[in-house]
Amino acid sequence: MISILFLLGQLGFALFLFFLTIAFITGAPFVPSTKVTAEAMIRLAHLKPGMKIYDLGSGDGRLLFLSAKEGVTAIGFEINPFLVVFSWIKKTLSPHRNHIRVHWQNLWTTNLSDADVVFIYLLPWKMENLAQKLKKELKPGTLVVSNSFIFPKWKILRKDEAHHIYIFGT
Repeated sequence: MISILFLLGQLGFALFLFFLTIAFITGAPFVPSTKVTAEAMIRLAHLKPGMKIYDLGSGDGRLLFLSAKEGVTAIGFEINPFLVVFSWIKKTLSPHRNHIRVHWQNLWTTNLSDADVVFIYLLPWKMENLAQKLKKELKPGTLVVSNSFIFPKWKILRKDEAHHIYIFGT
């Protein structure tokens, strides 16, 4: 019995590492924003009740929960199923659970056309591909809130240099 549990633990850990690797290849590994940085992202986004926000690579759901407190519909897309389950468990325990959705989905296959705000924290070498996707899919006026990395050809609307947060408009 112990050997079966040990084997299941090893398989679970191997799968976890596999999904961390896939996330690194497709967009970014799981590196959570600090609480202060996440709060700065929410503040600079100027969220209003009724808005729809997407968090691409939502990780542990930190931005989803902070956004939901503002009365928005917060939707996260995460490729790592362990983080999706973790976020889903947190969501079910949250008083804002009706405003939060978490999907196990690759950000590159996600339709973003109805977003009012998109949160991102990707690797620099993925930003140009993401810029093309966002320009093609986002409606005019959608805000893109980036942690740490910029779109070199896009105009920065607002920024918090202390926390490396940049707001772009479409």
